[in-house]
Amino acid sequence: MQVERMITKANTRLISPAGSPNISPGSLHSSSPTPLNNNKLSPSLPAPPKASPTSGHHGKVTGIPTVAAASRYTAPVHIDVGGVIYTSSLETLTRYPETRLAKLFNGQVPIVLDTLKQHYFIDRDGKMFRHILNFMRSGKVCVPDDFSEIDCLMEEARFFEVQGMVKQLEQLRRQRAQRLARAGGQASPPVAQHGYHVVALHISPDLGERVMLSGERKLIEETFPEVVQALMDNRTSVAWNQSDPEHVVRFPLNGYTKMTSLQAIQRLLADGFQIVASLGGGVEGQQFSEYIFSRSRQPQ
Repeated sequence: MQVERMITKANTRLISPAGSPNISPGSLHSSSPTPLNNNKLSPSLPAPPKASPTSGHHGKVTGIPTVAAASRYTAPVHIDVGGVIYTSSLETLTRYPETRLAKLFNGQVPIVLDTLKQHYFIDRDGKMFRHILNFMRSGKVCVPDDFSEIDCLMEEARFFEVQGMVKQLEQLRRQRAQRLARAGGQASPPVAQHGYHVVALHISPDLGERVMLSGERKLIEETFPEVVQALMDNRTSVAWNQSDPEHVVRFPLNGYTKMTSLQAIQRLLADGFQIVASLGGGVEGQQFSEYIFSRSRQPQ
């Protein structure tokens, strides 16, 4: 009898709220004692169901990207080209090892690093570099049918020595000329249609100061008659002649005259031009400024 009373008291403690913390809240409402297991006072409780890692609304996890293995060739590389920021990878930038662009990023040619922003800096046309980068990715020139800056893009492709792109651009230019010839029409230059003369003045501190002009060949000869003799040089190896014969691209003005950048600006203003846009950029020792001059084209 004494043993039965001890068991009854033990069961009473198990079903009371102040009992063992191992009891589930649901068992507090049971009217019968929990059965003993091997004469021990611990209750036999069912194990909670385990959560499956693939459990969900449809039975599997979706929408989680798989992270690619880290590699120095696939890691992002940030490039500042003329003030325009691009992001690419060493795999893309060095895809064609014979190009100047690949040599800039494989260590063969030094490149400027902006240590403040951790961007590599290239002082070229930032707008045109988009097409250079796309060619490095796909191996094809992808420009719209009404793209009117083939000459500028050709200049950039030659600078970066992307010969495959140069060949495709030359072929594209020939195809457009053939289509124009078949149509029997004469296309006027876009500038003539808008009725403006435009000259670009590029200034950089290379070797003290470097002053370069871009614009219509005839217009530059009229405004700066002292360079007429130099502009008569028709060699294709000369940088400013690698565009079409009617235009000059980055002619080194103070390489043939003693004219400073301030004197060049004064000459353009005196000839009726106005500054309509300007920009500047670069890092220490690599700064540049560029000014766009415009004037109304006189009726002929």
